[in-house]
Amino acid sequence: MKLQKFYTLTIAALLIGTVTAQAQTSNFATTAGPFDNLSHDCLVKEARGNQVLLLNEGDIVTQSFTACENGMVEKVYVSIKQSSNLGKISAVIQDSRGQEIAGVKNKVTAGFDGVLDIKLPADVKAGSVYSLKLRALGTNIVLEGQYGQASENDLHLNGWKLDGNITTAIGMRRVIERPDSYGDNIIEDRATEFHSNFTVYPNPFVDQVTITFKREFKGETIVMLTDLSGNVLHREVRENPVQGQNVNLNPAYNLRPGAYALRIINDNRVYNQTLMKY
Repeated sequence: MKLQKFYTLTIAALLIGTVTAQAQTSNFATTAGPFDNLSHDCLVKEARGNQVLLLNEGDIVTQSFTACENGMVEKVYVSIKQSSNLGKISAVIQDSRGQEIAGVKNKVTAGFDGVLDIKLPADVKAGSVYSLKLRALGTNIVLEGQYGQASENDLHLNGWKLDGNITTAIGMRRVIERPDSYGDNIIEDRATEFHSNFTVYPNPFVDQVTITFKREFKGETIVMLTDLSGNVLHREVRENPVQGQNVNLNPAYNLRPGAYALRIINDNRVYNQTLMKY
């Protein structure tokens, strides 16, 4: 396959749905990395792209990554610039022998622009090399990424090796035994602990997200929505919230689609949850 370059995202959008034979790339203005502050024990493949890669329906792109922890992959985040119509993106994680260890298909809406949050649980070992394989199904997709630049890991498209990265992140959790007593330090509670104490709906959200307390909390409880740089976008304070109490977060200004952080602080404990905005 011979990859062809084209030079504006507008042209890429016009070509979606009409170019069927080959994947293509395009330049666009450099953007900040969308995965700076996601709540995971570690992230891998935190690429920051200044170009795009067009995946026609049926195209497959494969990128290798090295697991940063013994533990569990929880989510895959993919930065998408545009999709041609309603379809799906298939995400698969393979081990170094090419054996599939996890796979899922995620819906992509027509014209989607932002970070796609894909739940893809897979057991991995620290230091081992794995591959993330993405395939466009029923739609054409423009992925954010880098092309023609050196990379420490390999990127392949339909079997052809590319020098570059697609802008993805693999969110992982460390498998450890948690102590019963947490002491006096601020603790970053794990996702399972978050969901045992709170319900969040909807996620992804459009304009407003509601947090419901599943148990009573003593003292001042702070509920914050921040961007991925840690800037506070909305803040609510509740005194002695009771079981079943709701907190509605509705930022006063429009938020761009993508990933945000929900942080709840009570009695020197911090509960974190990633929120996705449509």
